[in-house]
Amino acid sequence: MTAVMAALLLLLEAQSLEVPLGLPVTIDYSIPQDLEPLPLETTADFTILDQTGDSVTIVPLSLDTLDLPPMRALSGSVELEFPPPLVTVSRTMPDTSWTVAVFTSPISMGIPPGFPEDYLEQHAFWKKWGSAPSRTWILLLGLALVLIAAGLFFWMKKRRKAADGGEAQSGEKAGISCLDEVLALLDSAAFAQGRWLEYYRDVDALLRSTVAFRFGVSNRALTWNQIARQLGSDRQGRKFIEDSRELTKEITLQRYAGWGGSRDRARRFTDILLSLRKEWHRK
Repeated sequence: MTAVMAALLLLLEAQSLEVPLGLPVTIDYSIPQDLEPLPLETTADFTILDQTGDSVTIVPLSLDTLDLPPMRALSGSVELEFPPPLVTVSRTMPDTSWTVAVFTSPISMGIPPGFPEDYLEQHAFWKKWGSAPSRTWILLLGLALVLIAAGLFFWMKKRRKAADGGEAQSGEKAGISCLDEVLALLDSAAFAQGRWLEYYRDVDALLRSTVAFRFGVSNRALTWNQIARQLGSDRQGRKFIEDSRELTKEITLQRYAGWGGSRDRARRFTDILLSLRKEWHRK
C-alpha cells in the first residue's frame, strides 16, 4: 500500500526536462527504493546507453517532446507502472538565417594613380635586409658535435674494455690463475654430489670469462649462437668457436635441457675447458 501511495505522488510530481538532440542525458524515474525497476527497451526515438536502477542514460534521436515509455517495477508479486518525466528535445543549432548585405557599387580598388613600379618600389622590403647571414657556423657546430660524440664513443669503449680485462684477471689478482679456476671445479661440492646443472653453470661462467678476456664480448645475456655470430667476422674468433663447439653444445644441453651426466663425462669436458683456457686466456 505504501508503494502505491508513493506511485501516486510521483504521478503528481512528474519532472520536466529540456535536453539537446543527440547528446547523452540521464533520466530519473524516481521509483521508491523498496521496488525493483525492470529494464527499458530502446525505441526509434531514443537509444539507451546505460540503466542503473531507475536512472537511465539515453541519447535522444527525435525533436520536440520525447515519447518515453513508462517504467515497470515489482513490489513482491505486484507489478506497478511509473510514468516517465516530460522530456523536451531542443535543437543543437538555432533556427536563424544570415542575410548578406548588398555590396556597394562601384567598388573602390584603392590602387594609387601612376604605373605599378611607382608604388611597388615602396614595398620592396627585402632590399633593406641585405645579404643572407653566413651559415658556416652551423657546419662548424655540427663537426664539433661529431668529434665530441666520437671521442665519447672511443673513451667509453676503452673504459669498457679495461673493465672487462679487470674482470677477467680478477681471479689472478686474488692469487688464482685461470687454470687453477678450472681445476677447482673438480673439487667443488657440485662435482662431488653430481649437481650437473650447477656444475655446468660454473663451466659456462669460466668459458665466458675467457671470451670476454680475449675478444672483449662481456655481455652475459648473449647466447652462444649470438657470441658465435659476433666472433665470426674475425679469423681468431672463428677458430675459437670451432675449438669450443663441443663444449658449448654440452653446456647448452646440461643447463637448458637437463641432460645429466657422470663424473667421467664432466671430467672430460672440464679437460676441454682447461685446454681452451690454456690456449686462449692470454693476450
